[in-house]
Amino acid sequence: MTTFNYTLFDLQNPAGRNGLSSFAMYFQRAMYKEAVYPTNIPAPLDTWYDKQYYGRVDQQQNTIIPSYDNLAPLTTVARQNLFALNFVAQAFEDFASHMRNATILGVLATDGTNEKIFNPEAYQAYNDPTRMYSDYTQQLYNSFVDGLSLDESNKITNFESFTKTWFGYLKTVADFIPVTKTNYLLTGMGNTFNSGLSVALDLGPAADDSYKYDNWLNDYNFAFYVKVAKKFGFTVSKNTPWVLTADLFSDAITKYFSDYYVSELQSVVTEDNFFDVYFDKTCITDIGELKQLTANAYSAYIQNNPIYQQPVFNTGCDKYVFETFVRPPLPDSLSVVMSDKALMDLYVSLRSLEASEPVQVSAKLKTELANIYTVRPDKSLTGLENAANYINTIYRDYLYSFGYVLNNIDALKNLDNRVRTGNIATVGSITQTIY
Repeated sequence: MTTFNYTLFDLQNPAGRNGLSSFAMYFQRAMYKEAVYPTNIPAPLDTWYDKQYYGRVDQQQNTIIPSYDNLAPLTTVARQNLFALNFVAQAFEDFASHMRNATILGVLATDGTNEKIFNPEAYQAYNDPTRMYSDYTQQLYNSFVDGLSLDESNKITNFESFTKTWFGYLKTVADFIPVTKTNYLLTGMGNTFNSGLSVALDLGPAADDSYKYDNWLNDYNFAFYVKVAKKFGFTVSKNTPWVLTADLFSDAITKYFSDYYVSELQSVVTEDNFFDVYFDKTCITDIGELKQLTANAYSAYIQNNPIYQQPVFNTGCDKYVFETFVRPPLPDSLSVVMSDKALMDLYVSLRSLEASEPVQVSAKLKTELANIYTVRPDKSLTGLENAANYINTIYRDYLYSFGYVLNNIDALKNLDNRVRTGNIATVGSITQTIY
């Protein structure tokens, strides 16, 4: 059943793009979603409306990023320095070779068709999510500095007073936009390229439905392209049909990653250990990154704001005068100001605020955290990492809505009703529909 009665002309001339009127946009997007993509070929991957967290959470809903050690370069490329997970890179090279051989044998048409289909090359692949988060936290810092009044700035006299103000700011911001890496990567700013599972054969405009139809969906070779992609373990993106993503856990792609032997596990890679081998949980490093972010923020702050003023009583003239002082450098030991307990308290507060406070941060919870920190159930992790992992088990069921997109950098400067709140969805079984 479709939303509208689409005409043949409508279906052959999709016109969805940004900038349309509200109704035109609704009509065009509904038509593309419901009726434009061919139905007589293997089903596509829909990361806009269906599997929105694909490649960004594991089967327990932990936010994940690829391990750098498992990335490999692509060789059939239109742009240099493109990487994907090793088994994805291998599968893509086999796919590209098969398409070229099919073209040589005359199976594919080359006259008046899209060369990016019959002679595929990679234009885009892995996009480092850690770098993205670093750029984002720079925006957080810029917003913090821009929002300080002169009085607030003068109250920042050292690292301790900076940390108090900075932590308060982060908690305020977390009511509106994500602060932790774990939740930032689940917003609309992230995608499957952050997972190392995707390779793009084009840099076409994802918002332009006519481009998708004219250059890809209506191409004579498109059906063959989709079937070959399936053969080599890829699924085609419905909304960007030039993007191939590893089809976890199809037999075709399992054949590629099961060739890898992991000496630490004394086992080949299987579906059961796949995420442990290829990905890292972001929650493990969240607290450490917040600590480093705070240290970096203070260093940047005193570099650009080395002095402050405070009123000092002058007995000679019997009145207060303003004197100038120099802010001290970052202390050698951060633990005096940022104790592990303070960092745990900050992290649980941020995760709670980001999730619209679904669980009360009670004294009992803080006691449990202290016990986890001390006992270290996972001896391979530090006390802080164990605590972060425990906090994550509480809040991982509350994932950011995929529609939570930071549309522009001004979102950080205008924390008012223009920045949507309440974008946390309780989706305890969402991963059952992802993998």
